[in-house]
Amino acid sequence: MSSLLGRPRPVPRAVTRALAAEPPLLLLVGGAGTGKSEILAALRDTDIAGPARIVDDAHTLTVDVVEDLALLARSGTHALVVATEPRAHRLDLRALASAFSARSALVELRPWTPREIAGRASALGQSRSPETIQAVHRLTGGVPDLAEAALSALLSGADPRQAVAARVRERVAADRALASVLALADLGIALDATELAAVLGAGPQQARDTIDAAHASGLLLGDALLPGAAGVPAALLGAHAVRALARALLAVRAHEGALTLDLAVRLAATGITEPGLSEYLVAQSDSADSAVAAMLLDTAVETGADADTLASRRAEAAIAAGDLATAERLTDRILEDAASRPVADVRTAVRIAATAAAQQGMLGRSADLYEWLGPGRAGPDAPIGAAVLLAAGRPDAAALLRSAEPGAPTSSAAAAQLFEAGLRESVGGDGRIAMNRLTRALATRGAQPGRMQPDSIEAVTALLCLHAGELSHARTVLAHHSSVRHRLLTAWASLLGGDMAAAAAEVAAVSPEVVRARDRLFLHGLRVGLARRTGDLGSLLTEWAAAQEVVAGYSVDLFGLLPLGELWLAGVRAGDSDRIAHLVTQAHDLLAALGEPPLWGAALHWYGVQAAITADHPADLVPHARALATAAESSSYAAALARAGHAWLTVLKGDVDATRIRDAAQALATIGLPWDGARLASEGALRASDTSTATALLQLARTVRQTSGATPSPPDSAPDAASEKDTSSDRPACGPLSDREAEVADLVVSGLTYREVGNRLYISAKTVEHHVARIRRRLGAGSRSELLSMLRAMGYGVDVRRRDTTYQNGGTSACP
Repeated sequence: MSSLLGRPRPVPRAVTRALAAEPPLLLLVGGAGTGKSEILAALRDTDIAGPARIVDDAHTLTVDVVEDLALLARSGTHALVVATEPRAHRLDLRALASAFSARSALVELRPWTPREIAGRASALGQSRSPETIQAVHRLTGGVPDLAEAALSALLSGADPRQAVAARVRERVAADRALASVLALADLGIALDATELAAVLGAGPQQARDTIDAAHASGLLLGDALLPGAAGVPAALLGAHAVRALARALLAVRAHEGALTLDLAVRLAATGITEPGLSEYLVAQSDSADSAVAAMLLDTAVETGADADTLASRRAEAAIAAGDLATAERLTDRILEDAASRPVADVRTAVRIAATAAAQQGMLGRSADLYEWLGPGRAGPDAPIGAAVLLAAGRPDAAALLRSAEPGAPTSSAAAAQLFEAGLRESVGGDGRIAMNRLTRALATRGAQPGRMQPDSIEAVTALLCLHAGELSHARTVLAHHSSVRHRLLTAWASLLGGDMAAAAAEVAAVSPEVVRARDRLFLHGLRVGLARRTGDLGSLLTEWAAAQEVVAGYSVDLFGLLPLGELWLAGVRAGDSDRIAHLVTQAHDLLAALGEPPLWGAALHWYGVQAAITADHPADLVPHARALATAAESSSYAAALARAGHAWLTVLKGDVDATRIRDAAQALATIGLPWDGARLASEGALRASDTSTATALLQLARTVRQTSGATPSPPDSAPDAASEKDTSSDRPACGPLSDREAEVADLVVSGLTYREVGNRLYISAKTVEHHVARIRRRLGAGSRSELLSMLRAMGYGVDVRRRDTTYQNGGTSACP
């Protein structure tokens, strides 16, 4: 047998068995490329079949001739070898197969299995990996001549896909009808004779014969084109002919009401422009998810839909799918031509552009857009615009926009009005009423999943909860929402509540690549907040540096005060507060423009208290303490912060009143700030002049800290160095450090001061100093710098697992 690779394939054993009968009798049935003709040639050359009559391509013969061959086969008196392609719709060929089968003389040639392809490759001296063999099988469907074309390409270093495509072109080029059927199969339709007859304008029998030929070509798996043949028939026909087929198929399917979305998209890809197709795509976009809807609307425009008419819908779908660039491009066109556009389109464009700006951390631009829109065109979007203007610190503009004529009283409109009223109440009224209106907005909201706005009702409600210490309510509001923004706000609830593990888990679950600038501010705020609370100065400095890009381009708004506060403290701790001072100033200006709303401003002023403490500038604490005291008149949350601020101020002045500190710390824990309460108690202990007060406050710090559910460091047997027994003489002069000494060593090497180490471990600075002295004696260090070098060499200041590995592997020891 001949082969594309120049080496003949062996005659199948089933063939030689069939020819062993007397007289020889054989019917070979196989699709194109399975090697029928090569087998017949081998029979002639080797005389295996003797004087038998050999007939090739019986499927091309007339019915009379085929029936005569069947009679000869049934007689069993004549030596006969016949080869044919299968034709499911031809009764004469089916009768021929039955006649040979009755004499056990029927051999079907099937595509190769991966194992047979591997065997052929091995016989040709090729050693191919199982992955390569599988790839060849997927590409060719196991059709022998296509598989050999792929193996030949691999042998010569050529591209197997191109080699297979070239072989397909040779197979199909001479038969335009076959190419047409295969091109239709490439569009993903099942080959139905009735539909094909209508599309091709052919008779039913001709359609059936063409379908049979397509299946016999070996280029189909079921009704789908082989991967190696994809696109080849269409290329042979040419774009004009393919579009004609596509139009004919569209007409048939539309008439029967059988057009599917997948087929519509494939038809559009041929380049046809048909009103019916574009209308169908637009209609289907209404029920599709955002990404698919955006694609369908774009495709509708490509098939002839009016781009201007669909511009606002395309922008809506793009923003919902997260494609800000496309949304901005489309809305810019609408806004540039606003004078000639319908007001509804302009209003939608403003809302989408404002949403894109907000997601990029530029709520000020969102406010500019709504100011430009004005009450005359705002209509049902007026509440959304008023909320944006209020969040941007423009209450007068917000009030003006609220005067717009309301739209129809739909559930969505009612939800928007409640949302704006709740936000307005949170700024200048009663927090309980504000929360009630926002909660009602969540319940009233209509089902418009694709209608985007600058911020979600859930996010704003949760933010207000976080600012008011209602952490459980915030978690309830955010439950069952998995967007990046909602996950980050859930992490904030855990951070403020002192559950560092839960906050860190939420942060780790967010991929930075999909986070917009607005939410990057929250992400960086969380990261520096976690580093600050765990006393990890190295991580805090790293995260502070990483936040600089978003800090540089952010526009301050009411909804970003929490992360701004954390970044403010990080800047102070890093000695780099000037990098964020402009945003802090803008935040205070915004609060002033809104009349110093207690619910929103208390958290930022509390961060101001902590910034003054961190910078060791007690005087800077005073204005924030006063602001909290003023806010305390209308907010229980602010009242708790005010008491804590007053307690901090007295501690910094050296007045350690244990009762005042205890009340303030417990109040902080009650409003969801246990970490802050523990820190206040710990700071009081560090500044206490007598051991009993220090002991009581340190115990309070541990107790308050445990209310968050986090596991505190185990307490020392005594909180003060004076009461601790030096047991170093009981240990070897050089050896492993105790667990507490190891903790102290890790933190000291990482750069923390004795006070910061004490805050972290809930022990006094004197106790930390005592531990360091004992470690120094144990290791024989002559100076502090020598001690730090020795501890670093021992692996302290890095991950404990890494340190343990160093010891297990015989790492450097500080012992002389």
